[in-house]
Amino acid sequence: MPDFANKTVLVTGSTRGIGRAIALLLAEQGALVGIHGRTEAAARAVCTEIETLGGCAIPLAADFADPEEATRVTERFLARAGRLDALVNNAGGGKARAFRGLSLAGWRQSFALNVEAALLASQAAYGSMRSQRDGAIVNIASLAAHGPGQWMGADYAAAKAALASLTRSLAFEAARFGIRVNAVSPGMIETDMTATLTPTMREALAIPLGRLGRPDEVAAAVSFLLSNDAAYVAGHILHVNGGLGMGG
Repeated sequence: MPDFANKTVLVTGSTRGIGRAIALLLAEQGALVGIHGRTEAAARAVCTEIETLGGCAIPLAADFADPEEATRVTERFLARAGRLDALVNNAGGGKARAFRGLSLAGWRQSFALNVEAALLASQAAYGSMRSQRDGAIVNIASLAAHGPGQWMGADYAAAKAALASLTRSLAFEAARFGIRVNAVSPGMIETDMTATLTPTMREALAIPLGRLGRPDEVAAAVSFLLSNDAAYVAGHILHVNGGLGMGG
């Protein structure tokens, strides 16, 4: 198991689903974790859960519908934790919608939440990490970033594709300062976003491994990329999708 003792990690969008699983695992591995959610109550609930298990966490509330809140959350965590060793840009979301139903305002909202917030959080973390000559950033992209976005709207797919591209661009620039930047692209994971799938719809997905993934399986991939076990991994997009889409 990776050891994050004496490490500080901010996980955005960490009050439920994949983000919560990432935060719980990193706390179990010894990290001081920043828990971000839209409300103080949601963030504190996960912090209490972590503290009950013997870990340490800092609650941070902000709505990334205004992406500039991502800068403020990162700066607040850095001020309270004293340093920032790693950042996980997990906050995001979208809805399945037909192309004909897209509006320019909705498109911009999707990019604000899924790309701009990650950009600004990374910029806020980058200065501190450069000073340390050390750090790691993991962006949570999506299977939708690498294909036609057939399960989500074109806005979500395009935003996640932009996040994957941002990952590679920042990785190239940051590597010289000892900062590693990577991404994880989850496939169909058991979260509230997939809770409405019927058994027939799940079967129709034809996932080679025969099931949806679990949030803790995505968390394990993130933990690896943040850890010293991945010390020579930069600019990589790690797919955690049960083999879905491997043919294209």
